[in-house]
Amino acid sequence: MKRRELCGGCSASPVFVEREILCNHGRTLVQVCRPFGRKLFPTSFWLKCPYLIKLAGQIESSGGVHELEEYIINHKLIHEWRKYNLQHQAIRIKLSGKFTNKFMFKFRRKKFRDVMRGGVGGIRVNEGVNVKCLHLQTASFIALGHHPAGEWLKSKGLCEECRENICGGKIIV
Repeated sequence: MKRRELCGGCSASPVFVEREILCNHGRTLVQVCRPFGRKLFPTSFWLKCPYLIKLAGQIESSGGVHELEEYIINHKLIHEWRKYNLQHQAIRIKLSGKFTNKFMFKFRRKKFRDVMRGGVGGIRVNEGVNVKCLHLQTASFIALGHHPAGEWLKSKGLCEECRENICGGKIIV
């Protein structure tokens, strides 16, 4: 996996893209996004790989979100899950930058708090386990290199790059 810095936002995207994480085919695997752009966007890591998007969708449609929540609960990872959500709050604060944070806090306080209070992908952080979509969990795991339920995600193949090269990129050796 390689990282590529970007100097600006993507015109087709509703958010400002900070950087990309590339696969071995040279294509975007995950985009790292700022929380404040043309719209509020609490998702810091956006999955872009067609192979992983399809796989996450298949697993999700067969009850994968509930299965992941059960895994976190049954393996007593609730404390780690809560810390992971708090880490995502800190990431959003860092990604938006000091100037934007000050501006949003001063002039758009409610929107600022709504975006910054959430955990992974903006989910409400509480005592329970509330997982949003598997695309989001996969992107976060790839971007950060860890996840409280990383073993579960690995067991589902949600951190592997495609072997079929369905994105059409050239393999980088």
